[in-house]
Amino acid sequence: MEAHAIQPKPTERSYPKEEAVISLESNSSKFSLSTLHPSRQRGLFSMLALAIALVLASATVPANAQGGAFNTQQLGDALTSYGKNTVTDNGQTEYTVRCEKGQWKSSVTISLSPNGKVIWMDIEPAQMPDRTTAAALTSILKKNLELGPMFFSLDGHRLRLSYPVPNSDMSEAKVKAFLTAVISAAVDTMPLWDQRTLGGN
Repeated sequence: MEAHAIQPKPTERSYPKEEAVISLESNSSKFSLSTLHPSRQRGLFSMLALAIALVLASATVPANAQGGAFNTQQLGDALTSYGKNTVTDNGQTEYTVRCEKGQWKSSVTISLSPNGKVIWMDIEPAQMPDRTTAAALTSILKKNLELGPMFFSLDGHRLRLSYPVPNSDMSEAKVKAFLTAVISAAVDTMPLWDQRTLGGN
């Protein structure tokens, strides 16, 4: 089955992103997300995910990324057919597009990086349970190596799938193709972030 974008619903997203810390319990094979530390004290999962993301993202952005780049207005125009929702906060504009497959529903947030060289597409496919198995998190980290330049990370109690797209030689068709790709990746990796899998049930 194919995942389809549907009418949007407003969502909130922090910018820049805040990352949760995952602490390893000494007498258990599970991680605890019940206590969040300051974002500067990053947990193992977030640190590894970020490191992988930086390597993969930097490898995809050419030096002349400004050629044929979309501005915020053009990016929004390319998403008009999806019934996008527009949110502007402190001068930063983001667009959200809803997506679903079966009982699963989520939203993709699309925005330009501050320097305009990257189009970020972020989707939060699942809420993380309070207790997540180490095996489940390891599987997600390993998947990052296959998904690159897409990558999973943690934002609070939410699992986030991000797609940094080089903003060069851009067109409406390409924006739609990239959006379809990140939604498809979220759907295809559903067995990794299913609540029963994450909780080890």
